[in-house]
Amino acid sequence: MRILIVDDEEVALTSVRRLLRRHGLSDVEICSDGRKAIEWIKEEEFDIILLDLLMPGIDGIQVLEAAKPYRPNTEFIIITAVEDTTTAFKTLRLGAYDYLVKPVENERLFLSLERAYEKKGLSAGLAGTGSGSGVVKDIGYFSKIVTQSPRIKELLNYAAIMARSGNSILITGESGTGKELLAQGIHQIDSSKNGPFIAVNVSSVPETLFESQFFGHLKGAFTGAERNHSGFFEQANGGTLFLDEIGELPVSRQVKLLRALEEKTVIRIGDTRPISSDVRILSATNDDLDKACQEGRFRLDLLYRLKAAHIHLPPLRERDGDIPLLANCFLKRAALRYKKAVTKISVEALEVLIRKKYLGNIRELAQLIENAVLLSTSAVILPEHLGAEVIHTPIFARTLCTLRENNFAHMAYVLKHTMGDRKQAAEILGVTVRQVQRKINQMKEIPRWFDIMKDLLKRF
Repeated sequence: MRILIVDDEEVALTSVRRLLRRHGLSDVEICSDGRKAIEWIKEEEFDIILLDLLMPGIDGIQVLEAAKPYRPNTEFIIITAVEDTTTAFKTLRLGAYDYLVKPVENERLFLSLERAYEKKGLSAGLAGTGSGSGVVKDIGYFSKIVTQSPRIKELLNYAAIMARSGNSILITGESGTGKELLAQGIHQIDSSKNGPFIAVNVSSVPETLFESQFFGHLKGAFTGAERNHSGFFEQANGGTLFLDEIGELPVSRQVKLLRALEEKTVIRIGDTRPISSDVRILSATNDDLDKACQEGRFRLDLLYRLKAAHIHLPPLRERDGDIPLLANCFLKRAALRYKKAVTKISVEALEVLIRKKYLGNIRELAQLIENAVLLSTSAVILPEHLGAEVIHTPIFARTLCTLRENNFAHMAYVLKHTMGDRKQAAEILGVTVRQVQRKINQMKEIPRWFDIMKDLLKRF
């Protein structure tokens, strides 16, 4: 069990760490600064975080809000001297496992640690095996999100749990990471919302038309209002309203959105009769809304309304093994769309894809593959189809080896970048899964390749 204790009091840090170590929990780290704790948690994985609330600068709630979306399977236990029901409820709503008030009895602390660790193990096991019931079954609603990344699977498991809460969820991440796909999956899981999924790009709504678009208007309410119009809130009634690019909403309109969320009613322009609005709000942004609040560009009270839970989608460059998987998925889709007999990606082209930075993320990869399919004149995508410069190495400058050694190196390279997925490797190589397994067995018969394959496959 790996534990991080976050507290600004040095005495509390050392005494709790000493207590835990006396009870056999040796892997315990301490941190006295909230900002450093956030960076540490994002970089390294801990099983449990013991978190104090009252700290100067970045407090415990801010640490929880910032770090939990990155580590959904890490359990946070709040330990604080402040006994406040509202604060306790808020931390639990943000994903904390338990809320303990100082001084905490040792027996109570270890019981909470034990149960939190059991919960983490259960969640990780369910997400990893894909067996059982409950949350695991719900992950199927995210089938449009193609991934084999353990980190993304953890996020989907967390999203499935949060989906059933009915609370608002803020989804953050760079452009092209799949925020709307995630929102659609959350909407489908939320069985209490049988209504429609209405997606709105907030940045595309002119400020002067905000009230008309969101709340609706009556015929004749203003010049050009030739008929009654139902706004987005009415259209989404009984369902989900997805507010994309929420960070682009002008400050002058944020108070009107906040009032609609708090009162759960809207009034059409030209009308005096309030209309009940039963909607689940999901919102998305690639902006840092906490920073926007500090700069006065976004209302803090609105952020709290939108951020009952927070899910952060990592960029494609941080999704282990997903580039080959997604590339082959986009290849099949593009080949079918353009009716071209392009069936695989060469290993050299795959290497080009893996090395790219993808500032446009999944959307950029999809467009890259689509263009490559259009440019290809054979069944194979080559580096030049991806816009890569082709460097022809003089034949006598190449490392000499047998064809068999070259085939083995080729197989190991593909397996490495498919994270040991034999089916995916077979698709890339244009062979059957049985042929891949046969080649692996051949390699295991040679001592040097046996060690390489043993190390390669055990990691996945």
